[in-house]
Amino acid sequence: MDTSSINTEYYKVFYYVGRLGSITAAAEALCISQPAVSQVIKHLETELDARLFNRTSKGVRLTPE
Repeated sequence: MDTSSINTEYYKVFYYVGRLGSITAAAEALCISQPAVSQVIKHLETELDARLFNRTSKGVRLTPE
């Protein structure tokens, strides 16, 4: 797995989503739009070929990956 193409800011977004358990809360904390956060997570999942979060009606939870 080559992660050199992943922007380091994406890891910051990943951290906030995981810590706060919500894409919306992460977007607010980072002062960026919710669609931008969703796009970053989708990009990370594609690049790493792994699902990083389980989405629920109450937010997100980290997967074992």
